[in-house]
Amino acid sequence: MRATRLPDHGGEIWRVSSRIGVPVTKILDFSANVNPLGCPLRAMKALRKALKFTPLYPDNDCLQLRRAIASHIGGIEPANVLVGNGATEIIHLFAERFLEKTDEVIIPQPTFSEYEYAASLRGASPKPFYMEGAFQLESELLLAHLTPKTRAIFLCNPNNPTGTTSSKKEIQKIVDEASKRDVMVLLDECFMDFVEDGETLSLARISRNYRNLLVLRSLTKSYGLAGLRVGYAVGHEETIEQMNNSKPTWSVNVLAQIASVAALEDRSYLRRSRQLITRERAFLEESLREMDLRVTPSKANFLLVEIRAPLTAPELRDRLLRHRVMIRECSAFKGLGERFIRLAVKTRSENSILLRALRKELRSA
Repeated sequence: MRATRLPDHGGEIWRVSSRIGVPVTKILDFSANVNPLGCPLRAMKALRKALKFTPLYPDNDCLQLRRAIASHIGGIEPANVLVGNGATEIIHLFAERFLEKTDEVIIPQPTFSEYEYAASLRGASPKPFYMEGAFQLESELLLAHLTPKTRAIFLCNPNNPTGTTSSKKEIQKIVDEASKRDVMVLLDECFMDFVEDGETLSLARISRNYRNLLVLRSLTKSYGLAGLRVGYAVGHEETIEQMNNSKPTWSVNVLAQIASVAALEDRSYLRRSRQLITRERAFLEESLREMDLRVTPSKANFLLVEIRAPLTAPELRDRLLRHRVMIRECSAFKGLGERFIRLAVKTRSENSILLRALRKELRSA
């Protein structure tokens, strides 16, 4: 097997805390795209009550949570739902179940690095396909890259780190053509909950109709449960069963399951979250443009920003740590250069702290 490099991610707040000698509670983390409202109060209360269950093994079938997810999505059954230890576990389960050493995979870039890492661990060969300009996915260009060796396509909608979205029609065109060629599609919709018109873009409700499609979602991002690690996927019952047979036993702990069920019961939480994200994203984008920075239009809870010379993204990241502010520098993303950063959208007070620090460091560069 070829050598593989661990992917670079945001959210490394514990490592940064240790390096700069500042408690995690004193650092503002804009590198991780987690709901700024934090864990829902209903979930926090459920967690406190659930502590008494820590001596028990978790439900390996995650039945109650799968029922809650099916109800949340609508139009699907618990048998169409797979729950994992974060979306990342499911990405790796997908690669383990469907990829072999001689396979090719198509991964539009720039995007989440875990797709290529998971494929590489299986010995599969990622085939470069770059989205240029406005970072919009074009189905015709992608489909032109399919070969007899292509076994899987990884798509991200909204895409990370760009925040751009593709229409349901565009994604379905790819899935339909892939189905004819016996090609699997992993569609990552982990940030779809933050999109105002998300239901018109999502394939989650119709995923049960496709044997070659797995739609990935995350409770980590949407409900502020990053520390508990909860992700799920929806798809055809047979595809879900195949995935489940590769899943490690008891990978989703008791507290994660109980908190997730409680979070999904809070029907107003996502509505309030989307309202906050829409308002604050517009505020951030306008403020960043006033600093003469290029901002990619986003529908997600983060912004991809191109900074100007002479600063590079790694340099700006290190400068902002002096202000106890973490950002995601994006030079490791394929298809991006050394002047791209990604900023999570947070509350007005937190966003204002970020902007003050940015203005100071950009002026002094």
